[in-house]
Amino acid sequence: MRLLPLLLISLFVITVVSGIIYPGDGGYGGGGGRDSYYSSSSSSSEEHGHGHRPPHRPRPPHRPRPPRPPPQRDPECEDGWMTFDRPQGKWCIKVFNGGNLAQYTAQALCQNHGANLTGLQTANERVQVANAGRVISNANGGGFAEIWISGTRRPGCNRRTDCAPMNTFQWTDGHTTGTDGMYWPGPEPNAFWRNDWGNQNCLELHVSVADGRAARYGYPHASLDDQHCPQTEVRLYACGKLAK
Repeated sequence: MRLLPLLLISLFVITVVSGIIYPGDGGYGGGGGRDSYYSSSSSSSEEHGHGHRPPHRPRPPHRPRPPRPPPQRDPECEDGWMTFDRPQGKWCIKVFNGGNLAQYTAQALCQNHGANLTGLQTANERVQVANAGRVISNANGGGFAEIWISGTRRPGCNRRTDCAPMNTFQWTDGHTTGTDGMYWPGPEPNAFWRNDWGNQNCLELHVSVADGRAARYGYPHASLDDQHCPQTEVRLYACGKLAK
């Protein structure tokens, strides 16, 4: 009879131990077993991964490119102005008919065009300016003509014998240099003195009526002459300015 209680106690202990070692669906602590663990881990991974990703920041707008500068063009002379390529830049010259005018009046008229009375850089310029003056003169009555140009007598060259012809005058347009554009006929520059006007301190360019014909005083076409600045027998004037 003692064996029966011992057997019952043993069965009870085995049952309790089996329940601890092999839990059911509820399991130890109500966790739900291995499948429940992996399910929880997967859910947690989603929460920390895709579920809480920071919002996508939009890219800042592209700054517009600055406009390209327009292509640079070469300086040009205005319509009706002759173009001369000088070492110091393109130079524009135009001959005008002024009626009868003094040198300082001609200079003021040139300034109205943004120019000055022009000097002559080369012999080619001198001849072309004289030829243009011939066309203007023949269209306005013809005959002998002279053109006011840039130039003033140098200090110390008051008499013909004071200085060599090429050193007697200097250009005043602020651009012309040298003496290649000068040609003096015969006794010029002769520094002829008048009591009312003083010395011949300005420059004119002689123009003949046609090719092969002499200009006033028998001087060659396109030759220089010193002249009194107030003289109003000069009908033409030549303006010069830099190309733009």
